[in-house]
Amino acid sequence: MSAEAVLVASGARAPVGTTAESVAAAVRAGISRVRLLQVPELGRQADSFIARDGLLDAKEWCGVTRMAAVGASALEEVLAKLTPALPPRSLDVPVLVGLPEERPGWKAADASRVAASLSALGSARLNLQVEPRLMGHASALEGLRDAVTRLGRTSRCPLVIVGGIDSYHDVQTLAWLRERSQWLEEGARAGFAPGEAAAFVAVMSAPDARRWRLAPHATVRTVATAHETKRIHTDDLNLGEGLTAAVGETLAPLEGTSETVAAIHSDLNGERYRSEEWGFVALRLGASFRDASAVHTPVSSCGEVGAATGAMNLVLCAQAWQRRYASGPRALLWGSSEAGLRAAALLEEPLSGSEEGARPWPR
Repeated sequence: MSAEAVLVASGARAPVGTTAESVAAAVRAGISRVRLLQVPELGRQADSFIARDGLLDAKEWCGVTRMAAVGASALEEVLAKLTPALPPRSLDVPVLVGLPEERPGWKAADASRVAASLSALGSARLNLQVEPRLMGHASALEGLRDAVTRLGRTSRCPLVIVGGIDSYHDVQTLAWLRERSQWLEEGARAGFAPGEAAAFVAVMSAPDARRWRLAPHATVRTVATAHETKRIHTDDLNLGEGLTAAVGETLAPLEGTSETVAAIHSDLNGERYRSEEWGFVALRLGASFRDASAVHTPVSSCGEVGAATGAMNLVLCAQAWQRRYASGPRALLWGSSEAGLRAAALLEEPLSGSEEGARPWPR
């Protein structure tokens, strides 16, 4: 890590809320928008679980259109929170946005439509340089790693925005999920409820945040990535080696100390592959956690939100410290993409004032 990076603003849009604060409050309260629904457009009358943004057109089943809408909403929230602190000069701001890996209903060329909706939010003071990353679940955390690296370089913008957007609400995508038995249907024992969401966080170096008079919401201690060769939907047995490598590197600063991780934010979604993968990681690295089985995920409230998961977890983690209901001063976030990317981040509660004024957390 080449710079002490902090999160200073966040935005989110999901089936349970339209702002970072409302989404986090709904998830914490256990409010869920997962419903049994028929999708006549698929030519089948069976009920399936799904979570939809109720403010979008219910007849719109184009995932690209829905991603553009929820993404613009979440990014606009971040920009609104940053605007009062912006210096008078014009800034070039990288926007590293995680998007789904290619699948039916979503191609690499579609990313330009989503990127255009985000770029349009720029202004004379903010030149948004949108960089799409079609890496799936782990993409936002991989983007966070890149953001921290950029903040550590000289002559670079002091601000990087990291986020993720996804929507499974596309007829082709849903049909594909059903063919692969990933869509959770009534009476099924495995699978997930397709959802949709977007989330963004503003990342700065700690000195620049102080200079801009922006209060940090979370401190990024470490971020790491790795690659898993034994991927989902193959006959290979995944023993969690890739995720163990990413999480192990992320937790390295805690070795030889009494510090443990109190909160774990993940992309567990009901699929056996993901649960077993984390199980192997917990067996190897369980001593680093207060409780390796206490894993938080937005899925029960928002449905499976794919490439938005990492950024959503960043928002939920930061909100827990801001609203003072977090279970401890450290949190691990991790994500697993279907193509093999694994990413993990260790975040810490930022100190407010003197260290003596910090809450007496259990270590």
